[in-house]
Amino acid sequence: MTVRFFNCDTVAAPFGNYSHAVIVPPGASTVHLAGQVGVRADGSIPHDAGEQTRIIFENMSKVLEQARFTFANIIKMNYFVVDEADLTAIRAARDSFIQPPYPAASLVLVKALGRSEWRVEIECIAAGVEQPQ
Repeated sequence: MTVRFFNCDTVAAPFGNYSHAVIVPPGASTVHLAGQVGVRADGSIPHDAGEQTRIIFENMSKVLEQARFTFANIIKMNYFVVDEADLTAIRAARDSFIQPPYPAASLVLVKALGRSEWRVEIECIAAGVEQPQ
């Protein structure tokens, strides 16, 4: 049971580190992660979008681990970003966690998130065979 990531060669290449599509085979398990924001376990929130993104991916790792998945199982990511100027820092933080093959992805610039301190929110879907405990 293999998840297949691919890019279509008859459309424009991806504009970043993502795949055009992902095919999930029948019988694969999936986990849908709610939107994660850059809040530490103690409730503190750094101002820097890159640091918030790093915290998001650390928190995602913990949730995925509890579900018996890893970053390699992520098939779709949605990014919600308040300030376009933060994209370089967000991408740099992401790239330290997400490696090829890249999941399908969407990035949406938004006016605001649920709290004024939040600069980025990321949600994802992971699929595949759960890792043994």
